Amino acid sequence: MSVAAVPNVFYSRFNRIIAAVFCAVAALSALSLFLLPTASNRWLVIPALFVMLFVWEVLWRPDLRVSDDAVTIRNPLRTIVVPWAALVHVDTKFALTLYTPGRKFAVFCAPAPGRSLTSSGRRKSTDPVPYVSGFPRPGDLPGSESGEAAQLVRARWDLLQKTGRVDGGLAAQTPVAVVWAWGRAGVLAAGAAASVVAILLA
Repeated sequence: MSVAAVPNVFYSRFNRIIAAVFCAVAALSALSLFLLPTASNRWLVIPALFVMLFVWEVLWRPDLRVSDDAVTIRNPLRTIVVPWAALVHVDTKFALTLYTPGRKFAVFCAPAPGRSLTSSGRRKSTDPVPYVSGFPRPGDLPGSESGEAAQLVRARWDLLQKTGRVDGGLAAQTPVAVVWAWGRAGVLAAGAAASVVAILLA
């Protein structure tokens, strides 16, 4: 298998660190609450478990998968599969965003950097990045999450175009698959409702 054929997976390291911290705190809280002798306090185990489920869905699970067939965006509660033939533009103004005819899809795990990182990145960066009006767009700066993810997409897209594996002119006719995770959404909604009830009962 060639290197180009190997799918690239990108995720937010910062989000996963935050998720791990929240889950650790919630797990310790759930354990301590369950061991408390007061039965009413044990109801608070439910909100603690809900926090773990929520941060997994919102912070840990989202990622970006770049293969020779498509770009797969796993955002909270939905997955978008963008075939290369449907892609017309890649932008990083607020987050890595993939454009298809009449639609655009932001990548949750690849937000553009804030002002402090933008200023630092511009001073430190020596790598060529796309420029807008004479200045590199903040979201394209090396070291930023949007910049790293955009580089994965652009590099694979460029390679596939150069090797003739992407048919041009078919963007309007190429469907983009959007799959909503209604099951997980229902579990989160139920968990939120159960958490409210548990807090009222505690």
